[in-house]
Amino acid sequence: MTISVVVPIYNTSIYLSKCLESLINQTYKDIEIICINDGSTDNSLEILNKFQKKDNRIKIITQENQGLSAARNKGIVEANGEYISFIDSDDWVDLDFFEKLITALEKEHADIAAGSIIRARKTFSKPRIKYEKEIIAQTFEEKIKLCNIPKCCYVWNKIYKSSIVKETLFKVGSYFEDVLWTPQILKKSGKMVCVPNVNYYYRANSSSIVKKKQTPKKQQDAYLAKKFLIHFLKENNINLSKKESTIIKSLKYFNNFLIMRVKECENTQKYYLFGFLPIYKKTLKTPTIKDNTFIVWEPCSKSHSEVVPGYCKYLLDLGYHVSVLVTPERYKEGLFSRFQDKNLTLNKLTQKEIKEFFKNTPINNVKGVMVTTVGKICDCIHYDQAYSAFYPDTDKKKLLFVEHEASFALDRNSWKEDLITLRKLNYKNGKSIVINPHYFGEVKITDKNPDITNFITIGAIKPNKKNSKMIIDSFYEIYKRGYRNFKVTVVGKGNLKHLPKELHKFFDIKGRLPFDKMYNEIEKADFMLTSYNENDPEHIRYNTSGTSGNFQLMYGFLKPCIITQGFAPINGLNSENAILYKKEENYPDAIETAINMDNTTYKIMQNKLKEYEVELYKTSLENLKKIIN
Repeated sequence: MTISVVVPIYNTSIYLSKCLESLINQTYKDIEIICINDGSTDNSLEILNKFQKKDNRIKIITQENQGLSAARNKGIVEANGEYISFIDSDDWVDLDFFEKLITALEKEHADIAAGSIIRARKTFSKPRIKYEKEIIAQTFEEKIKLCNIPKCCYVWNKIYKSSIVKETLFKVGSYFEDVLWTPQILKKSGKMVCVPNVNYYYRANSSSIVKKKQTPKKQQDAYLAKKFLIHFLKENNINLSKKESTIIKSLKYFNNFLIMRVKECENTQKYYLFGFLPIYKKTLKTPTIKDNTFIVWEPCSKSHSEVVPGYCKYLLDLGYHVSVLVTPERYKEGLFSRFQDKNLTLNKLTQKEIKEFFKNTPINNVKGVMVTTVGKICDCIHYDQAYSAFYPDTDKKKLLFVEHEASFALDRNSWKEDLITLRKLNYKNGKSIVINPHYFGEVKITDKNPDITNFITIGAIKPNKKNSKMIIDSFYEIYKRGYRNFKVTVVGKGNLKHLPKELHKFFDIKGRLPFDKMYNEIEKADFMLTSYNENDPEHIRYNTSGTSGNFQLMYGFLKPCIITQGFAPINGLNSENAILYKKEENYPDAIETAINMDNTTYKIMQNKLKEYEVELYKTSLENLKKIIN
């Protein structure tokens, strides 16, 4: 049986000869020695060529410097043996290392065989892992214990079945890749045998990449690797002591002198001055996660949270426990005031705490995460940027992104068709997954007010806004036609100063309202006012690449609207479920139609709107189910 020995090499010429001597002189001869020269700038390649002339089992592959993981991966791809082993180029092994390991492995029909590890220093050597008798490990927990994980996650000192190794490559660009790789291999493998009286010699090399001063990159990689390991072991029901669960979060230096060490255990961070003097303790907040949790995260602090209840409702209907992450102030404003469910958890984390959680925590135990405004974690053009907001190696299939404005990406040909939009796109043939969130909870569906027709508009009424002027002028025309049985509720900024005095008593400007009060005002209203203009560049997006919150409220509260004909079809509106007008000068006529409408006609219009809402909900739910599956 051939063993492929992968030796990554980068500027280790002073140690390389000893390593290669221990390999070419093995008592087990059926080996191939794959040497990956990872862009060495010393005379390592010269040494390799010299040894290759002595032993044709040595295969040399030279590549530009890409790091240890990339070098090992190259060796794995090139390996032809039934078994694979990894030897670092500044280490060496006993001459009977492979003979003893493969003999034990084949005798026990195991997938992995491991020898002892001797840590070699200049003046003395000390066992790191020592096996004094042959031990068989059947379960994952037994293998973890025998490998002394989490303290030791060494890749070398073992031989592995190639079929297992080739399924799991090393993570490129990361330090502490062994910590990420070894436990996964042990989990995938079958039986492991530990062999006595055979050693791997690990050189305690002060120039090793992991022994040098901890740069921010190395600190972050070490932290994330250890965090992954702890989560991985806990997911597999392996209990760890408090000491084993403690991670160094960061180290702060001043002129190479350690000023601050931050340690993390469970959900607590402790700060130590000079590395040993405890001065501060911080509790980390994390969202509630159950067996069947889907997280809904709105990363925008001030906007777009109105879509969150609707997306939560779809996920609840699909049988998930939903854990909500929005800025806590939105809860206080009554975002979920009409919405309660035993499978709904409203977490109170700041956006900073949320971002730290996603960046530093594996979410393997979460069914998925829906980000309801992806533009807050990327630039709305390069969507791959959004993945960097999450823990490395997060399964991308678990992440669902909602985009509110598609034109930026469509203009640059970077749009992705698996992005979620609130409405079908009408721009440059763009395609998306339409999931429209218009559920706000148990709301009141009301009849038309019998005496005073109550119109509501969501948005500011300002003198310099063209659409504001259209509303004001149209109601002034209604006033001049003799109508007094109307009211206009404005949810948004504005004042009465720029309105004709005759209209002051008919306009009720509420200002910006919290959600619960806005819901109340919408329930009391009869019609929603829109004032979109097909020729206004700021409005065109509501008919092409984006949408407005007005439509979600309209569907959710079943409030017929007044809308220009050009903006109606793409939003599911027509003359049966809305009042349409053709041109701006026809706006007063549409208002007059609304005022004169009797309740029976109003209910018919409301029922037609309900028909569209039901179909929209059904389609959205199916689309969400498909994208999750």
